[in-house]
Amino acid sequence: MTTRQQFWTLARLTGLLLLIVTLTHMAGFQIASRFVIAGDFAATSAKIAQNEGLYRLALLSYGASSLLSVGLAVTFALWIAPFSPLAAGLVLGWRLFEAICATVAWAIRFAMVDNQITPNLLRQPGAEALHQVLRNVSNAAFDLGAMGLAFATLIGFFILFRARLLPRLLSAIAIVGATLILGSSIVTLGWPDTPIQSSMAFAVTLLSNLGIGVWLLVRGDRSQQAKLLAQQA
Repeated sequence: MTTRQQFWTLARLTGLLLLIVTLTHMAGFQIASRFVIAGDFAATSAKIAQNEGLYRLALLSYGASSLLSVGLAVTFALWIAPFSPLAAGLVLGWRLFEAICATVAWAIRFAMVDNQITPNLLRQPGAEALHQVLRNVSNAAFDLGAMGLAFATLIGFFILFRARLLPRLLSAIAIVGATLILGSSIVTLGWPDTPIQSSMAFAVTLLSNLGIGVWLLVRGDRSQQAKLLAQQA
């Protein structure tokens, strides 16, 4: 395989993994959110108990997204490494940090299911109090993971923007989404009672990821910089 083909292969593999990670994350969120009734522990527990298998499948989809993001981090870092080895290392490190935090958060969410739907010695008041503690811990892990995702995206897509490895509009949208995620995650982590909507930030990022994933899967890396590096190699 030539160096130019390697660039194209890494770009397409990055696009494929980006699509899979984004779609599994969105599927998990859409399914799990239907079970949650804000502020009502008993009603949420009853809905989960009615279809526990589907709820666990949603959590599993979330977990798969976090684990697959490790592969995405590796291919993305390898793709941009010729343009900036330091940036590639930082992207890989922050994405691994994100994967670890998200995996811990989803492990806690799995543990919360039994506490919600299975009778235990704590009874409902104690179970609800434990649920709140576990939820706060998992939310903090999610916020930390989201910050890791934001830093990795800002660094990686700045390199893509500067090197024109993608249409600059796509890179710019990804950077805007990452900036919004970073800001909202810092606020919710430091001041959890602050009424702030982070769904818009994640919506921008997820939708841009779908567009970028499709672009890379179809086009690969055909930038002038990649061709130049291939010629130099």
